[in-house]
Amino acid sequence: MIIPLSAQAEPPSYPLICRGGSGMRIATAHDVPDGIRTGNNSMTVYFRAGRIAANPRPGECVWRDRTFRPGEPENFWIKGPVEFSFQVYGDGRVARDGSGWRLTPEGSGSQAQDWKQIVDGVMNGQVFTVQVYNESGRTMVVTRVGS
Repeated sequence: MIIPLSAQAEPPSYPLICRGGSGMRIATAHDVPDGIRTGNNSMTVYFRAGRIAANPRPGECVWRDRTFRPGEPENFWIKGPVEFSFQVYGDGRVARDGSGWRLTPEGSGSQAQDWKQIVDGVMNGQVFTVQVYNESGRTMVVTRVGS
């Protein structure tokens, strides 16, 4: 008799409220699983832990109901079949046009819009919420964008 292993359930996630700004940093990478074709992309956002629950200052993320505990990661990570492009000047500034930062998610559907919401929030100092869980004290894993 073969008993199938049940899929491991994702841990419960909690709302992390963030306000973009100069204290945040975005890092992106893509998998090349076979050395030729590009797989999923990942984006990590680094932030400062806010000292007051529910009201982040620019560049901070906070929990809705408490402050950060010592050792909780100050970054979150999202992965999916999404790419986004941007233009950077030689002095490190990201190009802008009349509509704001020139950041373009490539792909359609909700995942591309989730990435756009995060990037727009970081770059424009906007408040945004990501649902996350702590993965082994290294990073927060995003399970959903929005409240």
